Amino acid sequence: MLDNLNIEHVYQQIIEMFAEYNSQFYLIYQPRAIENKLTASVSEKKLTLFEYRNYNIKFTPGLIALDLKQPQDQTILKMTIEYSYLEIDPKAVLMAEPRFVFGWIFSPFIQQQLAKELGYISIQSSDDGNQLLRYFDPAILSPLSNILIEGQKQLLVNPVNAWLYINSDGVLITEKNLRSPIKNLSYNLGIIDEQWQKLDFIESRNQTIARYHFFYPDYSLKEAQADIIIMQSFQDAIQRGYSDKHDLSEYAYYSLVIHPDFIQHPIIQNEIKNNKTSSLIRQLKNIDAAQWQIVKNDLTVHLEGNKS
Repeated sequence: MLDNLNIEHVYQQIIEMFAEYNSQFYLIYQPRAIENKLTASVSEKKLTLFEYRNYNIKFTPGLIALDLKQPQDQTILKMTIEYSYLEIDPKAVLMAEPRFVFGWIFSPFIQQQLAKELGYISIQSSDDGNQLLRYFDPAILSPLSNILIEGQKQLLVNPVNAWLYINSDGVLITEKNLRSPIKNLSYNLGIIDEQWQKLDFIESRNQTIARYHFFYPDYSLKEAQADIIIMQSFQDAIQRGYSDKHDLSEYAYYSLVIHPDFIQHPIIQNEIKNNKTSSLIRQLKNIDAAQWQIVKNDLTVHLEGNKS
């Protein structure tokens, strides 16, 4: 169910920012071969697709300029906020449903130039050749902000005043450029191997958070807190010999809902020893709810005991 209060709150925040910035306002929009209210509302708007260098991609997002002084564009803005909330719904994420809305940007650059800037920097070199860094997707941009260092993040926001998106908690995140917007002289972020490995974790990370939100709608861990646990759990899982992305997600999920040290509990260790050659998912499948509660209680009591 959509939270109309949240939608209205985000809408008002963006309207206030529009009055604050003396710049263009753009919707980051992904065209799809699907017809709905949103596609109909933007059908007459100019869409400028991101421009890439030496890289072919079949489906790519683009920019649509909106004048928030105009009632019809205000309506489009509110509709895109509504779709953003639909697209972060845990069920939609778990089903890998395609997104239409990637966020919004304030920038002084004209549409064509900004589309070039955003497209150029999304192609990054690695040991495996050029790769598409889908940083324009909130599902990537949110965890990416914890992977890149400040200098790398600055390159991403150089051509904008502010980059806005709604994270998995339903909160409007504003990535501000604290300098005056400029064109990038270099589009190379200098991503190192360790960072690429963490980037490879993002799909499993998103599935883990969506699963957590789906089964625990009143969850207490916010996205930033969950990210710390999830990324550490991936490293722990790999050190223990798990590499399959489904196993990584399983390990991270129980790290969130049970305890980061769940794997060390005797109940868990016993099941692993009895199924040494199986995947983690198979190793854990026979543990029932009562046993999971024992594991959680034991580790929580142990943690509280260490604090006292």
